[in-house]
Amino acid sequence: MTYSNDTDIITNDSEAQAIKNSFDSDYYTSHRIPVILQSREIGKVFAEIKGNLVVIAGENKKEHEYIIPRSVVSHCDEKQAFIDITANSLKEFEI
Repeated sequence: MTYSNDTDIITNDSEAQAIKNSFDSDYYTSHRIPVILQSREIGKVFAEIKGNLVVIAGENKKEHEYIIPRSVVSHCDEKQAFIDITANSLKEFEI
């Protein structure tokens, strides 16, 4: 939600939109970029389906598989993507 008199909220919305615009799912899936939650890797991006990231932990033997909405990606760089949820709520995204 954006209020015209509240520049902090406008800035936060702008930053979030910039992240969504700069996120290159082809790059992230082809390079198997790690997804980081609270300084720990939870898996690597394997695909994007309908705006959600398919994140799999364990490449040889699938340990965990998550469907993570792009909306919870707080920021990303060329080497990793960071998600902004709690460790407990991660279970909600496990399939």
